[in-house]
Amino acid sequence: MPELNAVRLIRRKAMLLAVLGILVSGILVALVTAVPIYQSSREGLERSTLMGIQAQGAALDNLVQRYEGIARQVTSRTEIRRRLEAYVDGQMSIESLTEYTAPRLADALGTSAALVGIKRLGPFGEEIVDEGVTAEVPEHTVLDELGDVQSRLVRFENRIVWRTVAPIWAEDGQRLGTDVLFFEVDSLVSLLERARTLEPSARGFLLDYRGERLVGVNADGTGLEMEKARETIAGELSRIDPTGPGVVWPELDGEARVLFHTPVGGGRCLLLIESDFWSFYQPVVARLLWPLGVVLLLLPLVAWLAARALRPVLQRLSEQAEELERSAGELRLAGSVFEGTGEAIMITSPNHRILRVNPAFTRITGFSADEVMGRPMSDLFQLDDEESEQLERICQRLNREHSWQGELDYRNRRGERLTALQTISKVTDEQDRVSHFIHIFNDITETKVAEQQIRHQAHHDSLTDLPNRASLKYRIGEAVARARQDNTRLAVLFLDLDYFKEVNDRLGHAMGDRLLREVAGRLQRLLRHEDIVGRLGGDEFLILLEGLPAPRFAGQVAAKVIEVLTQPFDLDGESVSIGVSIGIAVFPEQGHDAEALVNHADAAMYEAKAAGRDRYRYFDGPADVTTSRNGDDSPS
Repeated sequence: MPELNAVRLIRRKAMLLAVLGILVSGILVALVTAVPIYQSSREGLERSTLMGIQAQGAALDNLVQRYEGIARQVTSRTEIRRRLEAYVDGQMSIESLTEYTAPRLADALGTSAALVGIKRLGPFGEEIVDEGVTAEVPEHTVLDELGDVQSRLVRFENRIVWRTVAPIWAEDGQRLGTDVLFFEVDSLVSLLERARTLEPSARGFLLDYRGERLVGVNADGTGLEMEKARETIAGELSRIDPTGPGVVWPELDGEARVLFHTPVGGGRCLLLIESDFWSFYQPVVARLLWPLGVVLLLLPLVAWLAARALRPVLQRLSEQAEELERSAGELRLAGSVFEGTGEAIMITSPNHRILRVNPAFTRITGFSADEVMGRPMSDLFQLDDEESEQLERICQRLNREHSWQGELDYRNRRGERLTALQTISKVTDEQDRVSHFIHIFNDITETKVAEQQIRHQAHHDSLTDLPNRASLKYRIGEAVARARQDNTRLAVLFLDLDYFKEVNDRLGHAMGDRLLREVAGRLQRLLRHEDIVGRLGGDEFLILLEGLPAPRFAGQVAAKVIEVLTQPFDLDGESVSIGVSIGIAVFPEQGHDAEALVNHADAAMYEAKAAGRDRYRYFDGPADVTTSRNGDDSPS
């Protein structure tokens, strides 16, 4: 009988272990079943939602491209460029240009029902034509940096319009002006209203990521409204990656809302769909509860539970195999991008020895892959001490951060210097140790040189390399603003060379041009570093003096200028003497803006010339300042 009791005890223990095994198996089966279903359902729902948002973004991109295409058609007309070139060269007045341009831009408004207004601006932001319904335009500094057509949504009175800014270029690359076109965006309302198909509380927005301005449908669904992005999606804005589509989960504290986004408009904007988190994922939760309930109810059926437990495991293995295959495909795609991209790519070791380069690297630098393999960057590019120090600073920064972007000056295989716009990214292993550095760069040498030349030519006189008339008026305007803010004085000196025409007629234009350059050189050497001297044209020059303690100091400078310029000039052995008449206008006593100061100084110059030349005069207009009559005293 003791053996029988022992057997019964063993059976009971076996039964207990079997029951415990069933319970454990059921729990494991429930977990193995729930997790893949949850992941698959959630990812499928998010993927389908992102596909829908991307389709909406593509529709918006098509709309933007159509608007920008209209803008390019308007700015590409040859006769328009010719008229603008004539205006920039001073061969046509702005009134004549406006008279010619206005009817043609009015006709352009009829080319598209969505186009409601056009503004044409000159090379310095001056308004030439304003047709139709127009809103604000970008600042002049923004227009100067504009390289291609750009678009964004802007507020106009009680509605939102789409603003497209298109630069007008001459055939030689000179910027002649800017067209600003305004389009209706009624179609954007229906596009954003499609967000409600996800769930009733969902809302669609268009985010200007850089300006952090958010455009959405108003409460009654009839139009658009613009608001600050941080007032609406403050918690999620900093977590959005603007480079591609994605989803941002909430922090689940307070109001929980999920945010989907995709870039549109060439990456300048983001299309956002915001939805209640629990309402959006309710189908996923409902799909998860049903299999869990079934599994828990069928726990006594050990065989069925065992089979049920194996199925999700095998399914999971299949999913992992598919994931590995997708990863392999992505690696093949990355390899084709590495070989076929137009940007130079270089992979280096942690100690900056080159491990691999792509064909674009050879095309840009001239070095083949065999020549650079295993060599250090400093040896390959023959960096000087300053550039080596810059590279060392970059390496130190990469020790703290994951990437760096900026410009680096290299030398190519021919020893020529090239400027590269470069991004360096750090790759780490599982222990967070650096395994590689990835360098991606483009050669922007010619672009940099061209930009500097165009910018310089647009603001400087071609003969003397001094600031030209337009640049002088702009600088005087800035100086007036500073003087008004700081409650200080400034003076404008208008110089007209006497007897220059006789020298020009007697010795020829080449000698006359050389004399003008000599005059410019003497003026630059005479004045302070902070003073500005420029050439208005012909034999007229302008001097801007800032921070004057009293108006009389302008007269002292004028006297020195007369003394310097009346000294003989040696032009290839020919001694040439000229004179100079100077008119002075002081801010704020004798003018409150740039145009008034220049005009008053010009008028004072004619008074000095009429009084006998080689002297200066202060402006004798309606002012509270006593003016000098003999050219040897200045106003008190």
